[in-house]
Amino acid sequence: MPVWMVELFGNARLNQAFLYLNLTVVPFWLAMLLFPGNPVVRRLANPFFIPAVLAVVYLYAVYMLVTVTGVPPMAGIELRAMRKFIDHPMVFLVVWSHYLVIDLFLGMVIFQDACKRQIRAPIELLLCWFFGPAGLLAYVLRLVFRKFAWR
Repeated sequence: MPVWMVELFGNARLNQAFLYLNLTVVPFWLAMLLFPGNPVVRRLANPFFIPAVLAVVYLYAVYMLVTVTGVPPMAGIELRAMRKFIDHPMVFLVVWSHYLVIDLFLGMVIFQDACKRQIRAPIELLLCWFFGPAGLLAYVLRLVFRKFAWR
């Protein structure tokens, strides 16, 4: 299905799906940031539980892309072709849901490791929420500096 048809007939639903995708991860990020000592939060922040559940949403988005709109053709692997490919609204939703699930997984790994080490990592979690790998890098650097500070 051409992009213009997807946007014409599904724009409201696409915007709604985008909003819901974003809202599904917010409670987990806020819980890890605001209530890190809460035992319920520590149980829920299992990187192999919530992100796996959200992976089902991701797979549903892939299913909708393949069955409803059809995967648009790619004209190559260079930047321009990839940008045009991701311009398709359903492809963008699939990529965005992928990003949200992977970043939440990474944030929960950082959260669990910080809990195990009995440290708080709000800055690293915020960085991970908004910038993904930058939060991981900040957390790893913190651990490295912490290790050398103890010597």
